[in-house]
Amino acid sequence: LAYPAGAGTLLHERFTHRMYTTQRQALLSAVAALPTADDGSWSVPAPILKATSTSEADAKRHVLSFSAWAQGAVRQLPEASEHEATDFSDYYKIVMSRVQLVYAKATQPAGELRFPACRFQTQLRRRPQVVKDGAARELGVFDSGAGPEMVGSYEGSSAAFRAALQAVGERRFRAATLRRLFAARGPPAASIEESLAPVNEEWVRLLSGSRLFELLDDGVGFSASGGVQVRVELQGGQAVVLAQGPWFRVTFAETPILQCMAQFMTEAAQTEGDHGAARWCRDALMNFAVAAHSVQERVHAPGLGSVSFFAGRRAPHEDFHLLQHLYLQQLWPAFATSSLFAGRVLPRCRLVGTSAHEGPMALMALEAPLDARLPLSSVLWTVLFWACTGNRTVLPDAFGSATFKHMLLELGLLPDVAMARQDSGRLARFAAIFPETRRMASEIEEFADIEEALRCGYRYFGAGGFFGEKRRGLAEFSIAAKITTALCPAADGTLRVGHAGKLGDFSEGSWADFSEEKHGGTARAKFIVPAEVDRDEMFARLLGYARAGDALHDAATAAAASAG
Repeated sequence: LAYPAGAGTLLHERFTHRMYTTQRQALLSAVAALPTADDGSWSVPAPILKATSTSEADAKRHVLSFSAWAQGAVRQLPEASEHEATDFSDYYKIVMSRVQLVYAKATQPAGELRFPACRFQTQLRRRPQVVKDGAARELGVFDSGAGPEMVGSYEGSSAAFRAALQAVGERRFRAATLRRLFAARGPPAASIEESLAPVNEEWVRLLSGSRLFELLDDGVGFSASGGVQVRVELQGGQAVVLAQGPWFRVTFAETPILQCMAQFMTEAAQTEGDHGAARWCRDALMNFAVAAHSVQERVHAPGLGSVSFFAGRRAPHEDFHLLQHLYLQQLWPAFATSSLFAGRVLPRCRLVGTSAHEGPMALMALEAPLDARLPLSSVLWTVLFWACTGNRTVLPDAFGSATFKHMLLELGLLPDVAMARQDSGRLARFAAIFPETRRMASEIEEFADIEEALRCGYRYFGAGGFFGEKRRGLAEFSIAAKITTALCPAADGTLRVGHAGKLGDFSEGSWADFSEEKHGGTARAKFIVPAEVDRDEMFARLLGYARAGDALHDAATAAAASAG
């Protein structure tokens, strides 16, 4: 929880130690200030009631239950220790990294593991709001030349952010931790660990002792060093973090970078705004208590479904993150989490997870000739993942879920799908695309999303920010990172560079109904491409893929309705 050993400079040590001390004290103060009786002197904020679809009476009951436990349990939080390279990554990272190693060994000359190299690129999709002098304003700590309407600027924060980022990069992989995380897998991941066991020792040997990444000086370009390198550059007036290295290594840089950004923005808002760290913690604790109990009483207890805790990659408060785990371990009978940080420092954590969009995105950049008609490279990733892990879950929405289903159908692979995970678009439409398949909903913003998913036949759920990290009543930050570039030697020895994007399912329904005039701005808001790529061309290509599949699905649905 504190600074990493050998972080380099006194600046890094002072920075991270100060942040840890401030965070722990803020949480202790917030827990001590939680109500212990319904004496009419307090209320649960209305935005929390709305987000959790909970009555005032039930919300108070949930807060009091949590408060009674937390007064003593907060003292059980582990003391500060150095962070490790796997902290703030999800379990799927240690799964995918081993699959990525298999891909590298199968496609590169013996002993050449510098390639394929992939590049992650961050995107600040929405700035958080800060209450400053009684008014809500946007936080501008990642904006160059931010005006007086914003709080902070990148010019004023860049030195501190680079110090925080450099401390993250100095974290090391530990062989004992990697083996412990294998053993901490929950029952759903048992077959994954059994399938990947032959790869484990080589993978552990390659990672053990290495640092997470090297932060390059401003203006210094990437090199094929075999390690992971990180750059911060301004694009369109906003700070963007780029991480590049061998795919099986650089995958671990993505989410710790996002977590660093999340924590940095949250602490900047607390320092510069009217509401300090203790206020943030109090609101987060109440939000968490009501959300956690609502899920237990209205989903788990009646046997309607199973919710897993997908948190860590954007956790802005480390101690709060661990306290959430301690409480859910005793509140939810079958508690499972994706957090490698919690899995490392807390006993009895059961880890779950499968894969993420970086798989199909990297293969789009690496296996471009497959995608002349449809994005078949995404099916190649899926089949590779199935073969390596024995887990036949699909995450189909990168280039349109209907398109992905159509490709599986053409290849005779659809009956092999064990579960389909919805991560964008409309819940009902995804259920109609995969009507016979077990489904998971993992885009949970409010409890109403769970209720709608249950009505659509979903029984599995994954949620993170919903459980307290995401503030209610103010616009919260939205950040992401995606693989947008991949590099690999060509047959003639030159370095081949490929690019990728991610579209997702259409929020309005069918991509066949997409109108640039009506929907273009919203649809492109989350579209990440490298600065050197034609954004419009990439969007048009992915839109063509998604439109093709949605048109086929819409036609089949209409034909079935006519026949019925």
